[in-house]
Amino acid sequence: MEQRFIIRYLKGETTAEERVKMLEWLEADSSHLEEFKCLRKMFDAAVCSETIGVEQKQTHSRMSRPVFFRRWATVAAVAAIFCIFVCGIAFYAHSLKERQDVMLAASTVYVPVGQRTEITLNDGTKVWLNSNTSLCIGRQDGKTRYVSIDGEAYFDVAHNADIPFVVKAGDREVRVLGTKFSVLSYLDGNDFSVRLYEGSVDVNDSSTMQTVRLAPSEEVRLASDGRMVKSGFDGTDSLLWLDGIYNFEDMDYGQIFNRIKEYYKVEFEVHNPDVLKYRCTCKFWEEDGLLHIIDVLQGIHHFDYEWDGDRRVVIIL
Repeated sequence: MEQRFIIRYLKGETTAEERVKMLEWLEADSSHLEEFKCLRKMFDAAVCSETIGVEQKQTHSRMSRPVFFRRWATVAAVAAIFCIFVCGIAFYAHSLKERQDVMLAASTVYVPVGQRTEITLNDGTKVWLNSNTSLCIGRQDGKTRYVSIDGEAYFDVAHNADIPFVVKAGDREVRVLGTKFSVLSYLDGNDFSVRLYEGSVDVNDSSTMQTVRLAPSEEVRLASDGRMVKSGFDGTDSLLWLDGIYNFEDMDYGQIFNRIKEYYKVEFEVHNPDVLKYRCTCKFWEEDGLLHIIDVLQGIHHFDYEWDGDRRVVIIL
């Protein structure tokens, strides 16, 4: 596989058919996966998009600090210095280690399909981003630490009683001082949830004028009428995606298809609505790939499917 093609895949620029070819190539030989992991480590140092907008002076002041990338697979530790300039803004990554962080000089971070990454914001907040997720980092004005998300993320917010940390997700905002929580909010889908693991958060919805306060082991989701509802949750397997495992816990196929749609940037055209009522509990490795996931679901509850001409739509027959 040409390295240029792999880089296009990491950037999320490949078509659905090309992504299938990529997954088939990865599954064909273990050496392909090792080559891919090596390239992905270097690419992760440049996950920031071309909308970078932090002053050169601020970036330069961070250059003296050690910056680390976290490994997401079991591979040998690699020491590297990787410096990239986009629109005159420098990003620096140094000394790749067993447990790695990244210090950003970026305004927007995008994680391509099939990837995950961990970043450390300038205030010390750590953020884990799932597949096909964008995080926009707002300028800090000394009054609020502000980010917005399109996708799925887990936040470990550095405590600062004087400067709240705010995550915007569409019409909704999560406001905290310092805590650990996850947000699921792909803006082109219907799923939305906030799960709290430590501390306390307020979730505000401007469209319904609601504010919901969460305690640890509580979550907020959207009801069928679009209003937020609070409930408890079992956090045992709720963050498996941090380790590259997609966990579908007692979900119907409609919910699973919606989640797969976001993770893999494909569409589902359902001609047999009865399929959406099937339920199951199952786990998949991220590296298993889209075809494997669909085939396993088909084996649990039989249904027929086919791809459209350009392999961007899964047609459930």
